[in-house]
Order: sequence, then structure tokens, then C-alpha cells
Amino acid sequence: MPRKVTDTQSSVSKTSSPKKQYKKSFDAKKDQLATDFLQQLDSRITDGKIGELTESTGGVKIVWSKTLKTTAGRASWKRETVSSKQIKDGVSVEVKQYRHHSSIELAEKVIDDEQRLFNVIAHEFCHLANFMINGIKDNPHGKEFKVWAAKCSKLFGSQGIKVTTKHTYEIDFKYVWTCTACGCEYKRHSKSIDLKRHRCGSCKAALEQTKPAPRQASTAGKLSDYQLFVKEQMKIVRNENPDSQQKDVMKMIADKWAKAKTSTD
Repeated sequence: MPRKVTDTQSSVSKTSSPKKQYKKSFDAKKDQLATDFLQQLDSRITDGKIGELTESTGGVKIVWSKTLKTTAGRASWKRETVSSKQIKDGVSVEVKQYRHHSSIELAEKVIDDEQRLFNVIAHEFCHLANFMINGIKDNPHGKEFKVWAAKCSKLFGSQGIKVTTKHTYEIDFKYVWTCTACGCEYKRHSKSIDLKRHRCGSCKAALEQTKPAPRQASTAGKLSDYQLFVKEQMKIVRNENPDSQQKDVMKMIADKWAKAKTSTD
């Protein structure tokens, strides 16, 4: 007798994609993964010194943040001085002790797999070592940081760990809008762009949603002569100036437009 599939079961099978299943699995274990790897880093990179310095304050805290959206992680550290009176040889003397408060903040919107998680924690751990062991506070990616980074990359390279001075991650934004003229993209984690009110910041042309692609037809308005010129010239100017930023490309196109208008007037 064939097995009956209920509506609920059918719905789950359709919506539970491999990507969603992986994300759910990762979210369930990411706290433990982060804690375990942080302990490995402390043991092998700083011989347990970070753990010793932060023991009185509960160790390095892992904090998952929903507000970090453009960077993958951030290390924070503060040293608190605690003074107390002690009797030595019958004389009261002031003794200073230090309490180290530290944390690694991780971006929920950016860190969505194990490899990215480990690389970000390794990067931020190097910052903590730089702060707490080297005492470097005003040159976060200087030569001392690079020494820690090289040590991390060497000891954990077989696990895909490579610590650089930047988190070079492509953020997976849920929504993307593209200018219908110059092609400039606007990426957001929420559906915060209103096509009826917002225009491209570079050329003022209409925007259209490109991720996820809307089912309904585009409602973009008719392009002006200048916006049509921008659309025509964008690929040409970009190919001629591959290393130029968007604002510089737009300036070049505007100059070409001005010359074209002058020649036709």
C-alpha cells in the first residue's frame, strides 16, 4: 500500500532546501564551535595567557550581534585597575591588580558557515593578543598584529585559516536593487527601499529590485535623455577605466555628456 504524504509533509519537503538545512544546523552548533575554537587558539597561539588574564572576569565572551552588518567581527578589550591595601612587614601598602574584560562580537548577518566563523574568530583573537599581551592600542593592524596573524595561519592553515588585515567576505544581502541606468547596486538586509520614492544616488534614475527577482513586471519609469546616455556609456567608461570608483566613473560620463551637449547646441 503506498504511503500517504500529508499536506504538511509535502510543504516541508518543498521549502526545506539544502542551504536552509545547513543554516539551521550551523545555527544550532555555532556557539559551541566558537567556544571550542577560541580555546584552541588560546592554548596554541598564546600558551593560555589570554585565558589567564581574563579568568577573573569570566573569560573572553562570544557575543552574536544582529546590528553588525558591514563587518564580520569586532574585538573589544578594557583593563580595569583594582587597588587594595595589604600589610607587608607591618606596613600598609597599596597593591594594584588588573582585571581584563574582553569580548569578540560576531555578525549574525555575515557569518553563515563554519569556515567563515573560524577565520573571523582567529582574526579577532589576534587583536586581543595584540591588545592584552603586546599592549598595542593605537595601531590595530601593525607589525605586531601581523606576527600573531602569521602564527595563526601557520598553525591552523590546514583547517583553512588565513588571517589577513581585513575580513574579505562577500556579504549575502537578502535584497538588492539595481539602477536601471548606471547599474549601481543597493544592498540591504531588509526591504527598506521604496521604488516609488527612492532613486539612484549617482544618476537619479529609477531602481528595480533584482534580488529576489520580483514576480510582477518592473514599474521603473521612463529614462531621461541623460539617464539613457549614462546607461549607454557606463559599460564603455568602465572598460576604459577598470580601477576607477563609481563616483569617478559617473564624473567621466557627466563630462562626456557636457561635451556632447555643447557640440550639439
